[in-house]
Amino acid sequence: MKRRQLISVALLSAIAILAGCGRQERVAHSAEKGEAGVTFHAKHGLSVPPETASFIGLQVADVEERKVPAALRFSAHIYRAASEARFASTEPTTAASALASASLLSAEAALLHDGQSVQVNAEGAGMVPGRILGVNRDLEKASGHVEVILAISDHSGRLARGGFVSVTVPLGGEKEVVTVPRSALLRTIEGDFVYTVSGEHFVRAPVKVGMVNQDLVEVTEGLYAGDKVVVQPVMTLWLAELQSLRGGKACADGH
Repeated sequence: MKRRQLISVALLSAIAILAGCGRQERVAHSAEKGEAGVTFHAKHGLSVPPETASFIGLQVADVEERKVPAALRFSAHIYRAASEARFASTEPTTAASALASASLLSAEAALLHDGQSVQVNAEGAGMVPGRILGVNRDLEKASGHVEVILAISDHSGRLARGGFVSVTVPLGGEKEVVTVPRSALLRTIEGDFVYTVSGEHFVRAPVKVGMVNQDLVEVTEGLYAGDKVVVQPVMTLWLAELQSLRGGKACADGH
């Protein structure tokens, strides 16, 4: 196992070093391996020769449309932890719950009702149940938004005041969504990306995502069914591109 880990680290380093657009780097690698290395072009993206693609186990997959259960998803802000709620005698039904609020468009809030069950995904707590406590429409006319109040079950006290959670409200029925394998998604501080196949090149493309689970990612913007994306090894391509952009020179002049 340790040997395999060392090989993986060496492979990532080698790919990063091979990235770049300097003719000297490509020629040097060609002399050693008999092939051109991974190169990056600002207009066209990454070029990976067949021999290198086989060596790193590069795999692509089709972007697909799938039917999934219809649901409303939004982010909510925790304004009171369960530990604080236990001392609030005015709300005995939420004694083991964290309270959170979310701002939704009027059309979205119209799909909700008091007592409706929700699923909440919180970092460190996993998936936990919750319910809609109420909808505050005081600012609806002025802003077009309404405040939704939620109670989130938290017997273990893992949800801290000030944190954010992802809320999913099942709506019944199904809808078709664009999906890619989870391994295709590259999450960075600059946003979410995938590497799309463009001819003989691989281009990092920004995407907006919806539902994310261990197997699939719902893509709400940036891809269409029938596109092709890299599913393995995405991080290796990212390291190669970074090496060109920040450690070397990007090929912006088309040579």
